[in-house]
Amino acid sequence: MGLFVNRKHLCGVIFVILLFGVINCRTEDVRPTSAPVPLQQNQTSWQQRPASRNSVQRWKVNHSSAGTSPSLHCDYKELLTNLHDRVSLMISVDEDLRQRLDTIEKKIVQFEESNLARMDSMAVAQMDFDKHLDVMEHIQRLTRRGVDELLGEFGEYMRTLNLSHIPDNRTHPSGIADVEMNILRKTKRQAVYSSQQQLPPQQQQQQQPASPMPISDSQKLDALATLLTSTRGAINALHSQLQANVTRLMQQTGNLQRRVNNLVRRQQNQGAIVSVPNFYATANSQQPLTTSCAQGIAPINGILKLQLTPTSDPFYVACEDQLAGGGWTVILNRFNGDINFQRGWMEYKHGFGNLAGEFFIGMEKLYALTASAIHELLITLEDFQNHSRYARYNLFAIGNEMESYELKLLGKYEGDAGDSLTYHAGSKFSTFDNDNDGCVDCNCAQSHKGAWWYNWCDKSNLMGPYHATDYDKIEQYRGIYWHEWLGGNYSLRAVKMMIRPVIADSERR
Repeated sequence: MGLFVNRKHLCGVIFVILLFGVINCRTEDVRPTSAPVPLQQNQTSWQQRPASRNSVQRWKVNHSSAGTSPSLHCDYKELLTNLHDRVSLMISVDEDLRQRLDTIEKKIVQFEESNLARMDSMAVAQMDFDKHLDVMEHIQRLTRRGVDELLGEFGEYMRTLNLSHIPDNRTHPSGIADVEMNILRKTKRQAVYSSQQQLPPQQQQQQQPASPMPISDSQKLDALATLLTSTRGAINALHSQLQANVTRLMQQTGNLQRRVNNLVRRQQNQGAIVSVPNFYATANSQQPLTTSCAQGIAPINGILKLQLTPTSDPFYVACEDQLAGGGWTVILNRFNGDINFQRGWMEYKHGFGNLAGEFFIGMEKLYALTASAIHELLITLEDFQNHSRYARYNLFAIGNEMESYELKLLGKYEGDAGDSLTYHAGSKFSTFDNDNDGCVDCNCAQSHKGAWWYNWCDKSNLMGPYHATDYDKIEQYRGIYWHEWLGGNYSLRAVKMMIRPVIADSERR
C-alpha cells in the first residue's frame, strides 16, 4: 500500500512540473521578443557599453530562435495528456486492489471470530467431559470398594458355614464377574436349603413353598446387584455422551480445516486473476508442513520426513499405503526378532531400531503426533501359520512424559482379532526400570520381560520377547501375545501398530 501512495505522490510531482512548463510555454508565447531596453534616468548614451561583434551575433541568434521556442515548449501538451491517462489507469488499478484487500481483511476477521467461538465451545465440551470422567471414576472406586467389602463378608460367612471355599479373585479385575455369579448361586442354594430344613416333614414331602427367612446377607447382595446395575447404566450413558462429544469435536475440526483450505484457495485464485504485480505477497512465504503420511505426499521407499510445527525438529517415519485406505504412520513393527524390546525407559522415550526393519518410533514422537491431531489406531497380527487378524480403534492418544505416557484416549473397537487393548485404557506406560502399572505388589514389566501400558497386568503385550521356536508353548504372558485371539501362551510371528489422523477420510472424500 505504501508503494502505491509513493507512486501517486511521484505522479503528482511530475504533473505539477509539466503544468509549470506549459504555463511557461504560454507566457513566452505572449512575451515580446524585440522590445527595447529603456535607459535609466541618470545614465547617458555615452555611458552605454558599446556592443561587440560577438554580442551582436548572440543577439541575432537569440532573436531568430525566439519564434521557434513556443512550439518546442508546447510539445509537452501531448506528453501531459498521455501521462494523465496513465496516472488515471494506475489510480483505478490501485482502487481495485485496495477494495480486494479490504474484502480479504474482512473475511480474515470473520474467520478468526468464528475460530475463537469454536475453540471456546471445544473448551466447554472438554470441561464437561472431564467432569463426567471424574464422576465415572468416583463411581468406579465406590463400586470396587463395595465389592471388596461384600466379598470379604461373604467369605467369612461361607467359611463359618463350612461351605466350599470361594477363591479370592480380586487380584485380577476380570474375575469379579465370576465371583459375583458364584456368590449369587451359592447364596440362593443356602437360602433354599435353610428354609427347607426349618419346615415340618409333611410340608417337606409336599414340597410346599415356605416364606423366605430374613437374611441380611441376601439383602446386601440385592443392594450390590442394584448398585452394579445402576453403575453399569451410568457408565454406558457416559460412554455414549463421550462418543457424541468426540464425534462433534471431529466434525467441528473438519469444518474448520475445510474453511481454512477454502480461504487459502480463494486468496490464491484472486491473486492469479489480477494481472498487475501482487505487492502484498511476501517474498519468504512458507510452504505447508508435512505432518502425517495421510497428506497424499508419496514417500520414498516407504519413508517420509515429517515436521509438525514450524519451530519443531523434523523426523522420519515409515508409512503404510496398502492397508485400509493407506496414509498410516507405522509406530511399531516386529517380524523377525532382530531387535530386543526389553529396554529401559530412556530408550523407549526416544525410540530404537531401524525404519527399514524392526523398530519402535519412541514415546516422545508418538505423543507429538497424537497431540497434533486426533488419530485412530490400527493393529495387524500374524501367527506362524500365516493367519492374520486386525484390531482397529477409532480414537487413540497418549499423554506426555510427566503423565508417564498414559493411554489417555482409546476409541471404539472393530476387527476380527478381539478386543485385548480396552483393558489397558487409562494405564500408564511401564518398563523394567520405571514401574507405573496397576499391580500393587508386583512389577509387570519385569515379570513379563517387556514394556507396555500394564494394568494388572495385561491382556495383550506387543513389546514382549520374540520366540522363533516353541512359540505355542511359551511361559504364560511372556511373549508377543494377543489374549483374545490365541491366548497368553502363544507368541505371534509379526505385529504392526499404525496411526492415522481421523479427518483423513473426510478430507480424502
